[in-house]
Amino acid sequence: MPSQDPFYLIRQEIQDTVNELQQRMSRFHGLQATNPERKKIAQSVDEGCSSLAWQLNELDTAVDRASENPQRFNLTPEELSSRRRWISNTRRQVEGMKDTLRTATAPPPPVSAAESKAVAANDKFLSGQFETQQLMLKRQDQDLEDIEQAVIRIGRQGREIGNELAAQDILLNELEQDVDTTQSRLKAAQKKMQELIRKSGSNTQLVLIAVLIVILVLLAVFAFM
Repeated sequence: MPSQDPFYLIRQEIQDTVNELQQRMSRFHGLQATNPERKKIAQSVDEGCSSLAWQLNELDTAVDRASENPQRFNLTPEELSSRRRWISNTRRQVEGMKDTLRTATAPPPPVSAAESKAVAANDKFLSGQFETQQLMLKRQDQDLEDIEQAVIRIGRQGREIGNELAAQDILLNELEQDVDTTQSRLKAAQKKMQELIRKSGSNTQLVLIAVLIVILVLLAVFAFM
């Protein structure tokens, strides 16, 4: 048919629009349901389909009028049938896109009372489990903190006991040295006393013994002070 035939000019415009809407539908199916762009694409496709439906109806009316006097427009029966088939096929494509949009954007079916109750019970159970787990974790953290504090106290007490034992060990060593010194002095004093006893008489011996006893007592007292 001649390129200036209005039918083919309009047909090309409609076909270009159909191709563009199909590309948008592909984009629509590739997006998540929560994506805001999906809603915008659905709206633009729906509006485009409505516009195409009106154009196809107008084109179908024009073909019907041309079929009343086909000789005037140089149209054969085959050409008229071809135009009607194209209009019918294109209309099905447009309606298919609208049906797909209607299904994809339809709200979810209402939930029955039993299902709603079951969902609420499940949510309550999960919430309770979560709270229980949080409480257990909190208790475990507290127990770990108490154990840590106990370990710190035990370590501190251990260091204090170690320091005390070290100090006592020093005192014992000093006492041992003092005892050794005192014993040496006592032995020396005992030797001197024995020598004096041999050299002195009996009365003198008694006096010396008393004096030595006093000296020994004093030495013992000073040694343990």
